[in-house]
Amino acid sequence: MMILSSCKKEVKYYPSKSFFVEYNPIEIIIDDLSFQEITDSIRNGLYRKEKYFIELEDTDFKYKIAPFADTGGYIRERNGLTIRNDSLDLLKGNFPIDNLSKYLKLHYENNDKEYFYASSYKRAFIMLIFEPTDNSRKLKNRMLHTIQVYNQTNIKNKDSIDFHIMLDYYLDKVYPQAIPRLTPLKKEN
Repeated sequence: MMILSSCKKEVKYYPSKSFFVEYNPIEIIIDDLSFQEITDSIRNGLYRKEKYFIELEDTDFKYKIAPFADTGGYIRERNGLTIRNDSLDLLKGNFPIDNLSKYLKLHYENNDKEYFYASSYKRAFIMLIFEPTDNSRKLKNRMLHTIQVYNQTNIKNKDSIDFHIMLDYYLDKVYPQAIPRLTPLKKEN
């Protein structure tokens, strides 16, 4: 006697299921792409009014994630909770990624109370920043971890939140410039 069983994984949609219904995004396979190629593909699609999604899986769920990228429009910096590599880069300082749940809760429940967090859960998003040459595996791991922590975090009005993820990289590293040494002026008699 042989028993076959197939377990179909529940699908979770980000930013929301209604986004997928409204825009019908196209899946992109990112396995062999660099972070810059992934981000630029999403950005170029937005210019053409096309939406894309990335599919990830863990042991329990299948995730369909439609990230966005900066296209040069106005984005209020405080509405983004920035994750750069393995740390949280907030307006008030850098914090370990281990504190993600705490800061997700503060970010999405802020409602314009503190300047360092999103002005509203409707405008809030997560920004993932990597080096342009980083591989897709690094992005997949960080996205999966971020979504899992978000799902486990107790946030008020979570069922009303569209969980947006933005991808970005820096074109050039910015280093503070050395202050030129001033030479004292000689007094003429």
